[in-house]
Amino acid sequence: MPNMNDWRSMTDMVDVTRTIYNHLQDEESKHIFENRLLYTLTGDGRYIRRMLSQLPAKHELDLAAAFCRTYLDKVVFYGAGNDLKLLTELYPDLDISCICDGSRKKQQEGWRGIPVISPDELIEQRDHVYVAIATSGFYREIRKFLEEHGFRQDQIINLSMVTDIEKQYFDPGIMVPGSGEVFVDGGCFNCSTDREFIRWCSGDYKKIYAYEPDRRNYENCLELCRKEQIERIEIFNKGLWDCAAELSFRETGGQGSAIEEGTGMTCISTTSIDETAGGENVTFIKLDVEGAERKALQGARKTIKRDRPRLAVSVYHKAEDIIELPAYILSLHEDYRLYLRHYQMSTCETILYAL
Repeated sequence: MPNMNDWRSMTDMVDVTRTIYNHLQDEESKHIFENRLLYTLTGDGRYIRRMLSQLPAKHELDLAAAFCRTYLDKVVFYGAGNDLKLLTELYPDLDISCICDGSRKKQQEGWRGIPVISPDELIEQRDHVYVAIATSGFYREIRKFLEEHGFRQDQIINLSMVTDIEKQYFDPGIMVPGSGEVFVDGGCFNCSTDREFIRWCSGDYKKIYAYEPDRRNYENCLELCRKEQIERIEIFNKGLWDCAAELSFRETGGQGSAIEEGTGMTCISTTSIDETAGGENVTFIKLDVEGAERKALQGARKTIKRDRPRLAVSVYHKAEDIIELPAYILSLHEDYRLYLRHYQMSTCETILYAL
């Protein structure tokens, strides 16, 4: 971001912000942009809550929270993680008295002074409680577990923070598939986005280029592609950057793996989209690379200028992304039409679309 103490830089930032705003195509995009920008500048969580208030799923979450308040002495909240923390911030009057979590450490220590029981203990209380699933990443698995152990549908409350996750990167109001798509998946994790891409374009694609630097995730992707016979996909065990390099990397075997400095890190190789996919007429680039989006876009400069692909780019990993990423994209093609959508009841999962 420009130096706020430099008035010339401040003027530049105002001009860039105005340019981005004028390229946003609808009121929903402008609402998200205004509040994300204000949150970036002030750190005030009210702007995030204002942004979330416009999401269709917010009403459903309000109803679920209201139900929990009514039967609070009978509700067990499943999941003692970040989503539960966010829920307590959204609904500070939600007086939680019991939590279930699979972590032995949390069962022993509790969560913010609240007792944490095991899944086995929860099953023993099956006939007397409601269960509010308060974790997004494992919602389906937990719901299946509960159903398999005799919990009725009316006992299970959805308090997960994800909204319209199936639409993410492929929002039907914005993204329309073409013929013979060539898809770049930056940060493929477990190939779920690639599978969604194939459904989205009804299998009418020429090639998928997928990038996953985390070794365990990469190997899982290879196995999944073999098992599900996903064709015409090339997976690189490399991070996306603006050039070939060797960089420090936090490897988790999960979604949080990222390029960063620090002790206990591993080393990974990086590559660029121009280097590995530049020979194709790329039609669609998706980037969710844990803060490396700017570098990945710079490494796709030639491809974007030549092919003008549709873009779906995460703009929430770094505070400056809400300005820097659309500004860079518009510097490559000033006639890109921009949209913003948000897919989680938290600060995460804001996606910039460029068409």
